[in-house]
Amino acid sequence: MDLSVWFRLASALAYYAVIPVAVLINFVQHLTGYKHLRRLKGIRRAVTVSNHTTFLDPVKVSCLALPGLMFQTLLEATVEPPYLGTFTRLLGGVPIPRGKRGYRSLLESCRKGFRYRRFLHFYPEGECFLYNQRIRPFRIGAFRLAAELGVPVVPLVTVFSPGPFPPRSLLGRSLPTETMVVLEPIPPADHVRRDESGEITAESLKDFAEFVRGRMQAEIDRRGGTQAFFRGQMGRLKGLNDA
Repeated sequence: MDLSVWFRLASALAYYAVIPVAVLINFVQHLTGYKHLRRLKGIRRAVTVSNHTTFLDPVKVSCLALPGLMFQTLLEATVEPPYLGTFTRLLGGVPIPRGKRGYRSLLESCRKGFRYRRFLHFYPEGECFLYNQRIRPFRIGAFRLAAELGVPVVPLVTVFSPGPFPPRSLLGRSLPTETMVVLEPIPPADHVRRDESGEITAESLKDFAEFVRGRMQAEIDRRGGTQAFFRGQMGRLKGLNDA
């Protein structure tokens, strides 16, 4: 993260120039709605996680922090191109570095980053599965980071609906409508355990991640999320993040 004054100013200018257009495009495609935004009130800082279901997920997630900005993690390869990579970082993108040393660097950057923004977002499935309503197993990085920073995890769930007519019928939609639901914050202290040396155990992190995933899947099922539009894993963008 570049947390200098000039980069943060440039980031705000870029973000507020792009977000109105991106929100309009996303709304036209999916008629995006939100539920339980009040659950974010009073949270000073948190790690948010969501299922990754469309290319425009970062747009609808970003709206939760407005008028503020938020950080969103992404593949390191996405920010390596010299111009597009810089632009992605200006919009709040945080590259996830490779390896154990990279994680320590990310942890320290996020610790500092929380001084300026309330939320750091992860897509713990690791890949985008287009219009999927069967959440894949989670990676544990977001949950480890939340535990080490002592901040809650706030699950966000995208639920798809076909609309009043059958999908792809004469009057039906070719893309689903979507609702983003904010679930109750979950404190890591309720789930993670430490060994005799004080290190967080990997097994407890896996249990924590699975608990959160289960909560999210239960919300999708309760709201009747449709799998009718599922298209499989979204391909990487050639020359950008296909490394």
